[in-house]
Amino acid sequence: MQPPTPTAFESPLVVVSNRGPVSFDRTADGVLFGERGSGGLVTALAGVLFESDATWLAAAMTGADREVAASGKAIEVEPAGHAAFVDIDPTRYEGYYNGIANRVLWLMHHYLFDLAYLPAWDAETRQIWNDYREVNQTFAKALDAERDRDPVYLVQDYQLSLVPQMLREMQPRARITHFTHTPFSGPTYLRLLPATMREELLRGLLGADILGFQAERWAENFLLCVRETLDDVRVDVRRKRVDIDGRRVLVRAYPIALDPGPLRRTAASPEVKKLRRELGAWRGDAKLLLRVDRLELSKNIVRGFHAYDAFLEEYPEWRGKVKFLSILPRSRTEIPEYQTYAERSLEAAAAVNERHGGEGWTPLEVRTEEDYPGAVAAYGLYDALLVNPIFDGMNLVAMEGPLVNKRHGALALSVNAGAYGRLGRHAIPLNPFDVVETAEAIHTGLTMPEEERIRRARGLMRSVLASSPTRWLTAQLRDLDQVRGVTTRRSEEHEEAPRAFDGEAGAVDELDGGLHVPDDPSGDED
Repeated sequence: MQPPTPTAFESPLVVVSNRGPVSFDRTADGVLFGERGSGGLVTALAGVLFESDATWLAAAMTGADREVAASGKAIEVEPAGHAAFVDIDPTRYEGYYNGIANRVLWLMHHYLFDLAYLPAWDAETRQIWNDYREVNQTFAKALDAERDRDPVYLVQDYQLSLVPQMLREMQPRARITHFTHTPFSGPTYLRLLPATMREELLRGLLGADILGFQAERWAENFLLCVRETLDDVRVDVRRKRVDIDGRRVLVRAYPIALDPGPLRRTAASPEVKKLRRELGAWRGDAKLLLRVDRLELSKNIVRGFHAYDAFLEEYPEWRGKVKFLSILPRSRTEIPEYQTYAERSLEAAAAVNERHGGEGWTPLEVRTEEDYPGAVAAYGLYDALLVNPIFDGMNLVAMEGPLVNKRHGALALSVNAGAYGRLGRHAIPLNPFDVVETAEAIHTGLTMPEEERIRRARGLMRSVLASSPTRWLTAQLRDLDQVRGVTTRRSEEHEEAPRAFDGEAGAVDELDGGLHVPDDPSGDED
């Protein structure tokens, strides 16, 4: 008689993502050292997963990473986890990452195709889709090497959409979750993909037992896409589940949460205090409008600058009384669409300054260098924070700012950000495509009465602190145990489909974490 399979809570965790929580290099005298990775995915998850003693597998990015990959061994990373790497041929990686992940899937899930011209699928598209498939296969094989440990596999994000099914074919009884940190496009937009790519993408994800998304709308989009694309599966949109190949897949929203400790420690550090004093001197008596984003298409930077222009035009009494600081580190500079958008964003900023500036006042300042301490310092001082993405899986900036702001700053938030579901009732809502409405949201944020500012700021903080990274992980593991119990009964007893699960994912007990999240920039998903 075989011993019972340990529960998901008792099993080792193996995480896989394109970029990992640490990257290695060597000092001049050859000593190996690691540096914490950046990006929203790493910032949100590294603490809770390493507290759980997870092994985190990622693509090798440096020569030292490739040395670690060649050794076939995982490197211990504080406080308790391990990092391992997959070495991928650079040409193959280019097609997988820049060709498909960023220029196809990212643009699709954020509704960013310029449909009058793009996409135009051709033979090259099929070739780079092969690159995407091959890299996903490489990751799946690396995960399969962990099978003797009987782990839970936590696959992360849109770059690795095919891994769950590939791993399922290698290990039919594997326990697999996949979490998408971006939005997920609806069925009409997904139909822009060639039919074979569309079907392979959806079947790839359905290899998991649990599919997690940042918001209910993205989970529902996925279910609708499956229902309209695949004829041999059973989709229950209301109960958020898919039956496929004798298995049940749960499709749920597990909104990412932040551990406030590391951010607050950074905000209280001598470096950030110094930067905050310098920023306060730069601001002077003016109000501070702030945005902190990656300089990339989905963040809607150009319309944000146009809205600020409209605000100054409509309310000329604010000229000289407000400064708009935009901290916009460059992103994916090797991709033409991102290069073009960065140029247009900077041109829009220059136009605002040329039109409204003068007499010692520069209405808009853009800083494009990586400067996380500077961003945290700015979080402390803003009077209004503008977060107006076209679409976002979640948007960590909308949660980070209220945690450390010292002025009861207002949050002007796009209704298309995943964070809106959590923070919207305390924020100033805006349609990211409506420049006039965004201009009015800026005005509302800067003129809001103090009593209302305090009430909203407290509500934002309560909403951000209502969850934790531990609860995010626990909800998925609990649902994994639940769905695998159903799947096992179906397989062994050949029963009819069991009754629906009651309740929503994430209804878990309050847990104490003692968590650690790295003090790194939390830009958008990798």
